[in-house]
Amino acid sequence: PGGEHLLRTEINGADILSRMMHASRTALAIGFVSTGIAVVIGVTLGGLMGYFAKAVDMLGMRLVEIFEAIPSLFLILTFVAFFGHNIIMIMVILGVTSWTGYARFIRAEFLKLRQQDFVVAAQACGLPLRSILFRHMLPNGMAPVLVGISFSVGAAILFEATLSFLGLGPVGEPSWGSLLEQARSSGGKFYWWVALFPGLAIFLTVFSYNLIGEALRDAIDPHTQRLKRQGG
Repeated sequence: PGGEHLLRTEINGADILSRMMHASRTALAIGFVSTGIAVVIGVTLGGLMGYFAKAVDMLGMRLVEIFEAIPSLFLILTFVAFFGHNIIMIMVILGVTSWTGYARFIRAEFLKLRQQDFVVAAQACGLPLRSILFRHMLPNGMAPVLVGISFSVGAAILFEATLSFLGLGPVGEPSWGSLLEQARSSGGKFYWWVALFPGLAIFLTVFSYNLIGEALRDAIDPHTQRLKRQGG
């Protein structure tokens, strides 16, 4: 430790602060991209299930149950064994296997909204389906999804850290999980600073996304805005 290494160095002599800053790119990329894929799939399918209901809803829920039965960790381990450590593959698999929660949220909201007067008026005006679903109904049903988005970003970051800790993360890229793994040397010695600072980075990042999700929910939810106007 010294003035040139504020957070000390890892076992290979590299500066921990610089590697943590560089590793944040990998963690945030996986969190944003995988969550974005899951949100697009979940909102689209959930909106269709909630709007049409009946046969579409039944088929959609069976599809949701199938994907909920797929274990993401073992699926990624299988793909890593066959195709190597690919960050894009990890993003896609996390997104494709984690959209079911968003579909359930949007489906439940759309089942309530489809009978509202503004939806019936939009249908009577002959608006296209995409306008009814994503311009009129989605803003009124998106609030419950926002908190789920924040949790999903944090969960994806934790998932990537777990894979890197196990040695299955992206090759050639620094990672918070790989830094945690280096805290335990082969001789049994534990380097506390190598575990402390990356662990704090993971904790603070996940905590921050939770706060952002709560703030977005309060800012976008029409019911909250109506209560604020009444109170003002």
